[in-house]
Amino acid sequence: MVVNPAEVVIPGAADTTGGVLLVATASEEVAKRIESHLRNAGHPLRVTWVKELEDIEALLRRNPPDLMLCDRDVRGAVRDRVLALCGALRPDLPVVLISRQWSIEASVAALAAGAQDFAAYDDVNHLRHLELVVVREFTKHHHLRLLRRTQERLADFESRYQQLTDSTGDAVGLVQEGILAGANLALAKLLGFDDPTELAGQPLIDLVEPSQQGKIKERLRAVLKGKHVGEPLEVRLVGKTGTVEVKAQLILGTLDGERVIELLIRAVAPAATPLSPAPRGRGAFVEAIGKIPADARIARGALLLHIDDFEGLETRVGHADAQEINAQITQQIEARLGPLDQCFGFSTDEIALLIHRANFEQVEESCEMLRQAIKAHIFSAHENDAQVSLTVALFPLGPADSADTVIRQLVAEVRQVSTKGGDRMIALGATAKASQVDREEARRATEIKKALDENRFKLAYQSIASLEGETRSHYDILLRMLDETGREYHAAEFLPAAQRFDLMRDIDRWVVNCAMEIVARHSSKQEQSVLFVKLSEDTLRDTDNFLAWLKERAISRPLRADEIVFEIQERVLQNHIRKAKTLSHGLIEMGAGVAIEHFGIAVNSVQLLDHVPTGFLKFHASFTHNFSDKDVQRRLMELVEAAKQRRIKTIVSHVEDANVMARLWQMGVNFIQGYHIKEPEVVLLTGDAAGRH
Repeated sequence: MVVNPAEVVIPGAADTTGGVLLVATASEEVAKRIESHLRNAGHPLRVTWVKELEDIEALLRRNPPDLMLCDRDVRGAVRDRVLALCGALRPDLPVVLISRQWSIEASVAALAAGAQDFAAYDDVNHLRHLELVVVREFTKHHHLRLLRRTQERLADFESRYQQLTDSTGDAVGLVQEGILAGANLALAKLLGFDDPTELAGQPLIDLVEPSQQGKIKERLRAVLKGKHVGEPLEVRLVGKTGTVEVKAQLILGTLDGERVIELLIRAVAPAATPLSPAPRGRGAFVEAIGKIPADARIARGALLLHIDDFEGLETRVGHADAQEINAQITQQIEARLGPLDQCFGFSTDEIALLIHRANFEQVEESCEMLRQAIKAHIFSAHENDAQVSLTVALFPLGPADSADTVIRQLVAEVRQVSTKGGDRMIALGATAKASQVDREEARRATEIKKALDENRFKLAYQSIASLEGETRSHYDILLRMLDETGREYHAAEFLPAAQRFDLMRDIDRWVVNCAMEIVARHSSKQEQSVLFVKLSEDTLRDTDNFLAWLKERAISRPLRADEIVFEIQERVLQNHIRKAKTLSHGLIEMGAGVAIEHFGIAVNSVQLLDHVPTGFLKFHASFTHNFSDKDVQRRLMELVEAAKQRRIKTIVSHVEDANVMARLWQMGVNFIQGYHIKEPEVVLLTGDAAGRH
């Protein structure tokens, strides 16, 4: 089958950011020719041209591309150093050597040097070959990133499973080819061993009473064929201290790619003290919810498990067999409960539970594992086999939760979700929602820390247009974060977590450092650009340390107000007037500019200008959104006049309408900003001060 490259969707290029292709060559014309061919072929790639080694290293450290093309015809030492840099900084990054002409000798030499391939760009046929190589390497790189992410998730799941296995009171062992490959402490104690490692490597059959060894062998063979998986089996095991009667479940799974059988054992207690009570009714469930345990450190959850499409099950297998399957589901659930957990019959197709764990995270994990276990099981009643799914509603219980409220929400939610397809776990209640938000923000904070360590941030700029014909370009610096798959996040998606977990100071310094590198690289150009860099409240609180860091950073190249302007929100400045004075004076003394953004919504906005020296005012977006209001226009005019009296330049943001722009010009506003002017674009250190791809 012949594949048309124009029809191939390059993974990573279909999202909002597109794929990033870095071309290292002495001639910009080569990079433009390759970009033109790829775009004409339907591949929305962003091509960046670099020729200096230090630029390549900076990009690899901060904004790694998806693929690098390195011209073989550049100086040999540079070419070899590029390959070495990629191997050291981005070992997964594919590098393809390119040249004007193709030859088998050059191709062999490229592969020997560590490149993924060799291609030429001299004519259309060579460019077609290069295009196919690019598609292949993009696809491979995308799959490799997915593999890395999947491996990390697998390791995380295995770690959680091991923690649950170690902490549960149930005896658990893993059987591989008839041999115990692992056991938890509960299984070791059940059989009279002090250390679970003593059981590893022992044949399972040696731990079974001889008269029942045939029964366990038969069950093992059946489970490997997918039959009787998870069905309780009463058997007598022989340990160090004698024989113990247990109820065992054999569940099929995998370990390191090999099939294993999970052995879940619950010791059979005397009849007077059953291990898990028989299901009771709805009234007992209501009563149990109302009893708050004495140990407040234990997390409790009320669950309602709804058997999805139970009426359809009755139609398929008959009423009697459906009830038998319902009873088996209850048995399966009971077999997985902890010693403090309780089971209740709620309705014909619903089962209620109260479960107790160390924290709410473990409560949710137990619910999900229970749902998955029932879904994977094959139930048998007479001649009928059936698989069922559950919709599980969880309400983490707190002291203030009433039984009526809990049950009403559980019933309403579980039945609504089940009618829409079910097979889901849903968490209700304020405690669950707060817990989910906390975990999501903690997860995002971990991503941010890792992105900082791996330089997976990049800058974007938004043009600030002059209404007075000033030729110097002004740009507002915006921040983006890339995850490990290359997906791009805007600041609003990750900065709340960064603020909560005290990461803003590090992020601010990353942005400032990057902006200073941009202006330093373009200091020799005739027409410079002014970059507006935002500072957070955390940096304002840390004024002394920030100024000391910035002063040290500016030793090699002093700051200039016509290159970098630091902007802080008016609300933040109002809350820290003393530090705001210190920071503003310190920045101006070092040569930088100062701006106040989101300006004009406080009662004493004008008075702030007498305390905090500034060169720019960027008005709050509400002035633009409500511009048709005469009172808003009057207030804006007063603030613009106050700025003029103090020789402060004004900026109005979120301008989306040409009529508004004309009126602002009449008012004497100096600059405007918004999507009507230009959308944000990406900044790379190798471009112009606000360089475009």
